[in-house]
Amino acid sequence: MTAWFEPDAARWFAFFSLVSLLALTAPLAERGRYKAWVVGADATAIVLGLVLLGLAGIAALGQQPGYVIRPLLISGLVLTVVCAAVVPVLLRAYRDADHRRIAAKDL
Repeated sequence: MTAWFEPDAARWFAFFSLVSLLALTAPLAERGRYKAWVVGADATAIVLGLVLLGLAGIAALGQQPGYVIRPLLISGLVLTVVCAAVVPVLLRAYRDADHRRIAAKDL
């Protein structure tokens, strides 16, 4: 079976892991800003991570070389774990921001 891509192209999959920098959107959540964008981007990153994990599984079943499987697996794991771990923190931060906004109106 031929490999899906060359070993030189494998390192570019590491850039998918950079999407996990969405974890840095916590200050936006603490201020209660851009909720739809932040939560939507985080959900999209989780889906992308799951797709990469699925592709890694298909590659492993298809007996692809390690340089095809590893980047897909590592990028998928990083995206899925980091972004999924951030979701509860983001939602709590938005909820707290809403409570602060309501309390400020009552003053």
